[in-house]
Amino acid sequence: MNDGIKQRLIGAVFLVALMIIFLPMFFGDRNVGTVDILIEMPAKPAIPEFDISKPLQPNEKGSADQRFSAQHEAQNLEPYVKPETKLGIKQQAAKDLKELADKKVDANNLPVSWTLQVASFKERSNAEKLRDKLRKGNYKAYIKFRPNVEPQMIRVFVGPVLERKSIVGIQASITKQYKLNGVVVRYLP
Repeated sequence: MNDGIKQRLIGAVFLVALMIIFLPMFFGDRNVGTVDILIEMPAKPAIPEFDISKPLQPNEKGSADQRFSAQHEAQNLEPYVKPETKLGIKQQAAKDLKELADKKVDANNLPVSWTLQVASFKERSNAEKLRDKLRKGNYKAYIKFRPNVEPQMIRVFVGPVLERKSIVGIQASITKQYKLNGVVVRYLP
């Protein structure tokens, strides 16, 4: 097809499109499609008035605390008293740190904990079946993916626990009950 004919056809299509868009604006009824909507707003809610006392100047007699307590006595209100706690926040934090110091912690100040790697699968469905089976046996089982390793392996773990002796006991019971020889490894979140 000749370039001149192509340009004329494109120009004609463009002009027809402009006419379709703009001619109804000039010759059509401008009020078509507009609807007046009356919205009734509820009345303004009543705002209760508060008695705001004049602020105390530094040279006036009596401190702000005395005036505040006098206002509470006048209104028969009791001041808020913080309930007594057995240990303050700082004391509780110090106690928790001492307990962590008694236990072994790693370089990141995280407690050293142990977990049992029971099995490793290529297919997720097999790992989930074993995890569910172990959970039905009242074990804290979970699955974990090994990142950046080909082929992708899904590992099944039981734990974590803080003491290695506990996980060794769990390993013996799983070996006896499910005939699975697991490996005790350090738990890394």
